[in-house]
Amino acid sequence: MAETPPPASKESAGGAPDPNDERFVARPGQHAGTNPNSPGPATGHARHEMAGSAGYPQFEGPGAAHYGSEPLEPAPPVASQPYPTYGTQGTGPEYAQPGMIPPPGAVPPQQPVYGYQQVTTAPGTLDVGRALSYGLAKFRANPGPWVGVTAVGLVIYLAFVLVVQLTDPTTLLPLLLIFLAVLAGVWLLQAAMVRGALYETDGTPPSFGSFFRFVNAGNVLLTALLAFLLTFVGSAICFVPGFVAGLLCMFSLHYVVDQDQGPFEALKSSFTLVVANIWPVLLLALAVLVVTFLGLLLCGLGLLVAGPVAALAVTYAYRTLTGGTVSAR
Repeated sequence: MAETPPPASKESAGGAPDPNDERFVARPGQHAGTNPNSPGPATGHARHEMAGSAGYPQFEGPGAAHYGSEPLEPAPPVASQPYPTYGTQGTGPEYAQPGMIPPPGAVPPQQPVYGYQQVTTAPGTLDVGRALSYGLAKFRANPGPWVGVTAVGLVIYLAFVLVVQLTDPTTLLPLLLIFLAVLAGVWLLQAAMVRGALYETDGTPPSFGSFFRFVNAGNVLLTALLAFLLTFVGSAICFVPGFVAGLLCMFSLHYVVDQDQGPFEALKSSFTLVVANIWPVLLLALAVLVVTFLGLLLCGLGLLVAGPVAALAVTYAYRTLTGGTVSAR
């Protein structure tokens, strides 16, 4: 039997395309329209259609770009990494984990401190008992150099006695010159002990040679001479004025050795510091006198311990009252 040919479409006959023709029915992902081979209206280009839920090209997955009127799907949240608590040293970890980003305003952890701990504080109240115990502890930790330097003072005193016995000066002038020479040696020795005590408060136990590492010997001698004259004139009037003058000059050599101040500036700085802290400094001065007196009772040999402890205690007071560095151990 001869097959019946399919009916010719209107399009083949030159007529308008049949909208019901299954070839031109819109499928999912396509715009409904006329023959896709015919150019679109008002444009000279044919649109390249690809299958998709919105009829235009797109990528699958969250956060992909969309080119239509559909709402954008938000990108998936990024999991935050745990971040250590930052703050001052001792309140958080010493180091952050690699790759971690600190939050805004975070303070990086401080690096650990090695060696002698140094504590710089604001000027505060002096604890006399703490000053004496600090001096004793520092002396016990490094007794050799301190005993050696103090022994130099005893040698100077014995040399003075020997020179007087050998020369037997009969006039005042030779005796005065010998006395001034001995005083100069004692003042330089005091500056050396101040230098050593400053090393101790910095956290560096000095050797014997370190005590004499000061380059302002001229200012040391002039400052000590002015302090001696003030104390001598005050003592000539009465014991109390002489004691007050010595008390006011208590830290003058510290300002010369530590801050390289001139004689008058160092005396003024010492006066100001003592007046501002009169009661604790007075108690410290009385304690130093008692310690020195106890050292004298042991035939002078006790000064080998009393002298260094007193120098360390006074230097501790100087650094504490001026807010300087004091080694914690």
